[in-house]
Amino acid sequence: MEENSAYRSILHFQLGTETLGVGVSNVLEVLRNNGLTPIPRSADFVRGIVQFRGEIITVIDFSEKLNLHENEPTSGKVIIVFQIKTNEHSFKVGVLADDVKAVEELHESDIKTVDEITHYYNPEYLEGVVKLKEEFVIVLDVNKIFSDKDIELIKTTAKNDKK
Repeated sequence: MEENSAYRSILHFQLGTETLGVGVSNVLEVLRNNGLTPIPRSADFVRGIVQFRGEIITVIDFSEKLNLHENEPTSGKVIIVFQIKTNEHSFKVGVLADDVKAVEELHESDIKTVDEITHYYNPEYLEGVVKLKEEFVIVLDVNKIFSDKDIELIKTTAKNDKK
């Protein structure tokens, strides 16, 4: 497929009963979870740290971060490593997931805005919803999920911020 701004590659993954999607431009790698080093007295959504390409990165549980409390707990079989970029920061973070399902090439028009689910997800980081085969995938903008407080916590935990 030719590179066209109207198309986007979306990685979709399983998190308990939810299927979430993110732009592949933020995904560095998917790792098998061979164990984390827990961080005592850290935020509820921080599960620990792991070494990635010579760096220590913080690993979080999106179920906690996104307040998906009715969701089944994640098995955390895989860690999706993201490069997060905001106006002021660039850092790596790992996210626990049950499984990576696929990468799909989608036309921008396939991603639909759905007002009904914004009470579950913050509309600031919700890009929309796309129907893939027989399931809906909630597409998130991972660059907008973390607050300044979250970023400081992740930076302090892993010491991996690059301004």
